[in-house]
Amino acid sequence: MDLRKIARNLERERCFKHNEKPTATPKRDSIELSCCCEDFKSKLIKKMESEIAKQVEEDIKKALKF
Repeated sequence: MDLRKIARNLERERCFKHNEKPTATPKRDSIELSCCCEDFKSKLIKKMESEIAKQVEEDIKKALKF
């Protein structure tokens, strides 16, 4: 799974209240998020979970295709 790709996607988002971008840092098997507010962070966490699920699904499909 490419956590750097997911982190880059998250860093493209902007906070709807403060118009600021987050910092997403890949760490071994997770992504550390630094945001301006908790509302924005919870939105990013949901998006991150979705992106990780998609990435895992793609990896499994690739692995099964030999």
